[in-house]
Amino acid sequence: MPIKSPHNGVLYVVGTPIGNLKDISIRAKEVLGEVSLVAAEDTRNTRKLLTHLGIKAGLLSCHKHNERTSAEKVIKLLAEGKNVALVSDAGTPALSDPGASLVKLVREASFKVIPVPGASAIVAALSVAAMPADLFFFAGFLPSKQAERRKTLEQLAEMPHTIVIFEAPHRLLDSLEDILVILGDRQMVMARELTKMHETVISDSVSGIIKQLSEGRVRGEITLVIEGVDEDRHRKSCQNPEAVGKALQHLISEKSLSLRDSVDLLVRLTGMTKSQVYPLALEIKQKDSQLRGLPGDNIP
Repeated sequence: MPIKSPHNGVLYVVGTPIGNLKDISIRAKEVLGEVSLVAAEDTRNTRKLLTHLGIKAGLLSCHKHNERTSAEKVIKLLAEGKNVALVSDAGTPALSDPGASLVKLVREASFKVIPVPGASAIVAALSVAAMPADLFFFAGFLPSKQAERRKTLEQLAEMPHTIVIFEAPHRLLDSLEDILVILGDRQMVMARELTKMHETVISDSVSGIIKQLSEGRVRGEITLVIEGVDEDRHRKSCQNPEAVGKALQHLISEKSLSLRDSVDLLVRLTGMTKSQVYPLALEIKQKDSQLRGLPGDNIP
């Protein structure tokens, strides 16, 4: 461990623009211009920002595959009394971006870490979503595989707070379909390319946004803001399980729909969550299979 002295350097965690370069703060510009080194997620992207700002600071690559090695270099500089800035490609480091491991190692080495706030896609999207933001849950990026993605959404299904999710454009429609199935047809805001030239903010139901996006290719960085579970609506739905059961009986036994398709359809129609409908459907399917002398089946 480096020897500490009153002249040790400081690690600044600096928020950078998420699109519009004019969103750089005066303080962030000053810090980036004064530090000895900038640890960056992608040095090429950060070099463009620094060039725009007229700053010629040295750069150190710091991404998710080399954070420990980068931390060792940063700690050495801090022990020499030099200040270092940590940045990501856009927004704030460690929020769905590399940085948390480096900050942890610097703190464990007893060096000072100071945040320099900046633009945030999370806060920007919430500010125009017209949804409660006194309590919200940031879920980061959803898993790329459907089974894992649906499992994650099931964990969010009963959450009463506004939910914020990041998504990649090539997975957006698949994720929206899963959100519709698992969370129901809730109100949602899709913010695309925030603060950039082609910024788009759409407020609609999940199904409505799917319909709008299915007409063309989606590009750019995506932030989704989804309303929390409507407890009153779901409580009323659950107060009449007999009606839901009859609907499931009709779909499974008389219409011969699969368990999955029956659940998905009722989730869409009632606004209930999959976790509410699935147990009823499973019970009906098992009874139906017993009457037919067939083995019951399950869905993931």
